[in-house]
Amino acid sequence: MCIRDRDRYLTMLKFLFLLCTALLTNGLSLRKPEAANQCLRWTLTENEITEARGNVKRKDIKLYTTHNSASILIDGINYMKALYDDIELAGQGDFIHAKMFDQNADVMLIPNASDAISSRKTSVYNVLGRALKRGVTVRILANINIMQSYKAIEFCLRINLLCGYTCCGLDNRHPGIITGNLHTKMWIVKHGKDTIVYNGGMDVASGRWDTQKHDFSLEHQMNGDFMGHNAMHDQMVRITGPAVVDYERHFYERWNDPHPSFFPFVWLQGYKWSPPPFIRTKNEGLQIQIMRTLSCTGAKYGYYKDFAPKGEFTALAGIVKMAKLAKNYIYMEDQFFNFPEPMKAIADALPHLNAVIIVTDSQDSPTSFKNERWHLQYEAMAQLLEDKEQMHKVHIFNLYRNDVENDYIYIHTKMFMADDEYMITGSYGMERAGLTSDNEIGGGFCDPEGKFVLEHRRKLWAEHLLLKEDDPRPVSYTHLTLPTKAQVQISVVA
Repeated sequence: MCIRDRDRYLTMLKFLFLLCTALLTNGLSLRKPEAANQCLRWTLTENEITEARGNVKRKDIKLYTTHNSASILIDGINYMKALYDDIELAGQGDFIHAKMFDQNADVMLIPNASDAISSRKTSVYNVLGRALKRGVTVRILANINIMQSYKAIEFCLRINLLCGYTCCGLDNRHPGIITGNLHTKMWIVKHGKDTIVYNGGMDVASGRWDTQKHDFSLEHQMNGDFMGHNAMHDQMVRITGPAVVDYERHFYERWNDPHPSFFPFVWLQGYKWSPPPFIRTKNEGLQIQIMRTLSCTGAKYGYYKDFAPKGEFTALAGIVKMAKLAKNYIYMEDQFFNFPEPMKAIADALPHLNAVIIVTDSQDSPTSFKNERWHLQYEAMAQLLEDKEQMHKVHIFNLYRNDVENDYIYIHTKMFMADDEYMITGSYGMERAGLTSDNEIGGGFCDPEGKFVLEHRRKLWAEHLLLKEDDPRPVSYTHLTLPTKAQVQISVVA
């Protein structure tokens, strides 16, 4: 049954104006945390992390770091331009490390429909080629399994020819040779005395470049589409500060994992650990805690034995803890929402919340396993509607372009936030594979000054509701005059 017909999920349209008014004026514009240690209440403790690792302590990565800075890059246009700029700054003695689920060497980071030649110069292939000529060391781990092999093999062959050695490794050191995934989307770029990390939901691959207008522009078409989608909403976080050491440590451990790959022709030259340089913020800055999924099945195969011999499920533990601690609202963007366990934690939290707001994909997309996706999402989300006294707090939306009939915007974001104080974002969504099986990494972000999450939530809502980022009005789309070429329309799934 199509998600649009699942009226058990939905509130009536008349509630939307009240929802937006309450949340934007009284609910989401929250007080500033009273003290810096306000962030600690969201943080997984050492004992919680140990429990999420099969009672094995995590020694390779810090409990959390402070003095970090981060910016959220919404949509491909902003992410890929920033990545391009950072890679172009890398020179002799610097490095570029990347982990990717999907890949395309011909994707242009800065496409320009009026200048095809300049656009091609910004392709992944050409950008990495120039970096190698400047003396930059490149190391890439590309996901491969039997079901998804051709693109990864082609990509790595081309990049390895540029390098002259195996700088791009086909990595199947995950639980499933057939369908398991290295699902991480992460770039680490060292240039000079600083190191930049990009982490989130977006691969540099076909169909990911898009704008806030989601208007299927010529530039978008230059980079192809993703499984038939003409519009995609996603985000990446750009991080500087002490946290980059933890992200790089994770890459180092995965690259140097001694267990051989299933593909015998892949051989990675190990490298010695050296903490990358970083620039600290002068004030306390953002607190960031690394969260991962490293499956226990993969550990049984012999992977991660040097750093997670029984696997790690801090990604799941972090989402569940956030749900338990939220006092006002939980706002989430994700493509699936089909894993019952974390959805049960959110359902249990409804009595002490004002609202749960979900923006998700309709599961009506032209992808395989459509019926299975419908069923799994329905099964998980139905838990939010079981308590008839609390179900009015649940609001579930899809995004659509209002200038094209039935043209939805594919939601690929992996982001969960609470109370304008805390946000989790990374490569994993709220699905079983991302929280139990695939190789994933993300972070929990908290700002002692109470601005980071608030500002990001307002940016997201501004894009979805066709507002300027600084617009203070509590606006429902039913009371909004949409411009002729409106980029998106937030729509109740009905």
